[in-house]
Amino acid sequence: MSKKKVRQQAALFWQFRYYLLATVIALALWNTPLLLPCRLFVVMVHEVCHAAATLFTGGEVVEVRMAIDESGVTLSRGGSFPVIASAGYVGSAALGALLIYTGSLPQLQRLLLLVIGGTTMGMTMKYTPAGGLDFYLGIFGGLILVSMALKSARAGAAGSIWLGVMLCLYSLHDFRFDQSLYTEHTDAGLLAQYWGVPWLAYPIALVWVVVSLWLMSRALGGLARRAKP
Repeated sequence: MSKKKVRQQAALFWQFRYYLLATVIALALWNTPLLLPCRLFVVMVHEVCHAAATLFTGGEVVEVRMAIDESGVTLSRGGSFPVIASAGYVGSAALGALLIYTGSLPQLQRLLLLVIGGTTMGMTMKYTPAGGLDFYLGIFGGLILVSMALKSARAGAAGSIWLGVMLCLYSLHDFRFDQSLYTEHTDAGLLAQYWGVPWLAYPIALVWVVVSLWLMSRALGGLARRAKP
């Protein structure tokens, strides 16, 4: 192996070292109580993506909720239901991919983390009833992200790496368990029912998987290209 090739591989590993470490830690602790708050916060981000899509397409958000069993629901009126339904899984994966892709653009990465944290806080305060677990998790989780983004470049990078990895892993987790076993009861199933063709739930879920995996691979590829000396 040439010295140039060795340098390229070393640079690539160095660029991804924290993402790899975060992935190993997340997978090792995935089913433990230690990671439960992070998983629940990701569910809130998923629901916030639904709410944001509702507002962007001219609809009205009624309520955003999340439960301890990691289920969530966003009640809305109006808007484009296909866009709203797609925004949860694909939106979460896209945010995770963006947080990874901007790893070599620290200021942009911190801004994105700030927007995610601030939006989650704002949506929670406006659309989640006060006093419940989901309310406090959305507020304090979003506040932590905002604080990390504002504190320093290192803190912002740490928050962005962890959240990016969690969003991507949770999207894959959702696709594996929800979409493969309970597709008719998921966002894909609801969209298929909206169109009046229940069996479309599985093709819709497959399309979302492909799009999300493509976004993640593009993000990793973009970061890898920037790592080349």
